[in-house]
Amino acid sequence: MKSKKGISALLLSTVLFGSLLSACGNNSSATDSKGTTADAKVDEIVFALPSFNRIPDDLSKVTAAINEITTKKIGVKVDFRLYGPSDYAQKVNLALQSGEKMDIFTTLGQFSNYASKSQISPLEDLLPEYGKEMTAILEKDFGLDILKATTMDGHIYGIPVNKGMALPTNIIYNSDMLKEAGLTADDIQTVEDLPAVFAAVKKKSPDVVPFGTINVNPTDTGLINLLKGASKVDYLMDTTGVGVVIGDSGKVVNFYETDSFKEGIQMMRDWFNAGYLQKDTATTTITAMEMISSGRGFSFLGGYSGMEVGKTLSAQAGKKLETKRIAPFYFDTSAVNAVTWMVSSTSKEQVAAVKFLNLLYTDTDLINTILYGIEGEDYLKVDEHHVKFPEGKDANTVPYTAMLSSGIVGSESLQYQFEGTNWSDIELKLKENKDTERSPYFGFIFDQNQVKTQMSAVNNVVNQFLPALVSGSVDPATIIPKFINALKDAGAQAIIDSKQEQLDQWIAAQK
Repeated sequence: MKSKKGISALLLSTVLFGSLLSACGNNSSATDSKGTTADAKVDEIVFALPSFNRIPDDLSKVTAAINEITTKKIGVKVDFRLYGPSDYAQKVNLALQSGEKMDIFTTLGQFSNYASKSQISPLEDLLPEYGKEMTAILEKDFGLDILKATTMDGHIYGIPVNKGMALPTNIIYNSDMLKEAGLTADDIQTVEDLPAVFAAVKKKSPDVVPFGTINVNPTDTGLINLLKGASKVDYLMDTTGVGVVIGDSGKVVNFYETDSFKEGIQMMRDWFNAGYLQKDTATTTITAMEMISSGRGFSFLGGYSGMEVGKTLSAQAGKKLETKRIAPFYFDTSAVNAVTWMVSSTSKEQVAAVKFLNLLYTDTDLINTILYGIEGEDYLKVDEHHVKFPEGKDANTVPYTAMLSSGIVGSESLQYQFEGTNWSDIELKLKENKDTERSPYFGFIFDQNQVKTQMSAVNNVVNQFLPALVSGSVDPATIIPKFINALKDAGAQAIIDSKQEQLDQWIAAQK
């Protein structure tokens, strides 16, 4: 499931291949193939990272620590920019449009949009020389040519994050509250079991909100991602939902007209009417994690890889949280390129940018400085793979942490895990990357150029109607028909037709 503050996640990892990573990671000189040294010319780049933690006022110490690594190993100096998820896209786009220096940034779900606007640079000519260790690890860990997901018209436009990409839908809940309600994790097997759990929690603790919005978006209940996995929905590389394929039908349809969507919205309406959600869910600015941290919330839906995320979320919330999978994941192209690192087409330091990306995916010191900051001040090492906060500190009080960005940057197999997390979970994530069912249309990327006007209009309609629908706060029998008519008026059919034409051509080219 998507995350903006935390997806993991949404907050979101791979196994450590010891011999391969030691050759290109922390124990190597980590220089590029030309053998850059600290005495060589130093190129300067801007690296913009979204953080789902508190943004500190002063980044100078962490930036200096990053540059201590990068200038020695690859001859690159980094201007480190850190933005909150709500500001990130705006800050990046403003820089791209104004001509302000911006070299490396990530998609946050908008890969094809950046590509269609020619805002990102092709990398295929640079990767063989300056990014070969990075691409070798990605292809080995994912189990296929992962760069298909970032390739358009023969050009490679980005590097997907190397993490557990299979993100089954989990219910994340306060295990103490579940126990107090007289239930156990065995009482949660599928989404159909949740209303009885919510009712028990509400009966025991009337002031607690049983179900909240996802950790990263205050108006998203996680329903759409639940339905995508359960119904095998391929969004075909845009986030509007008006042109999807379900299963292997090959037919592009409007997801909001399907029975799957309508049944899911009715489920949320039933939960809302039963009092399991806040009345202002469609408009609130309070996330589920904030509710849970304050003791006012019980659970939320999230897409997470592995089985150990509850421990990390517990450290963040200050409560004992556990997770239970209730719907599978389904790999479509956007599941891979939703979090992709790209080099700006306006960058004058593209070689330096690719060198930095290569180091970001292969160097233990660099990735963990970016995520955890300064050892001894921002975190303490517990053992080779694990860290904790200094005594009396947490994620909100240390000078710096970007720990919740672990799922969107570099190689997760090189990242420190929080104390108590089982390192074998990394191996599980790698296995699930390879074993999770993939859409037959994996690798298809929709070119939006012919329907840019309709895409903009449809996005406005989706933003107008969808939050209220997925929160259950409006009557679906009344609002869904209005929603569908507004989508048609905005040009949804033109998007569907364009996708169908492109998909048919893509299918024919695979034969």
